[in-house]
Amino acid sequence: MKPKKRLKSIAKMTDDCATLLQKLVRVKAADSDGICSCVTCGKRAHWKEMQGGHFIERGRLATKLVEENIHPQCPGCNCFRMKMSSCVLDYRRYMVEVYGEEGVTDLEDLSRTTKKHTRSDLVEMKIDLSKRLKELGC
Repeated sequence: MKPKKRLKSIAKMTDDCATLLQKLVRVKAADSDGICSCVTCGKRAHWKEMQGGHFIERGRLATKLVEENIHPQCPGCNCFRMKMSSCVLDYRRYMVEVYGEEGVTDLEDLSRTTKKHTRSDLVEMKIDLSKRLKELGC
């Protein structure tokens, strides 16, 4: 008799969904040649070379899997300048242009709430994200 296969942890399932969501955001932002722009510095590169940068940091579970919180960023902005706060205001300006001040405030308020993802929610989200990526040819 085979031993039971261990279920993935909720944290691992959340990270899997975050990875798919970040890919989806980059692909959606890309033009027909696969090029997208960093929302903070404007650098243009293929979506595979960009990262899915979070306006509100990934550590906040309530907004980690919110599509409106994630946009293409170059590795320099996402890995260094966001952490050093040198492009946070540029990201906020972009967010206000796209979603309006009220939309940004709502997202910031949401980030201060508690969110626990259920296993079934995450399974459903992963299926949906995979389907959306497939529809975009990925």
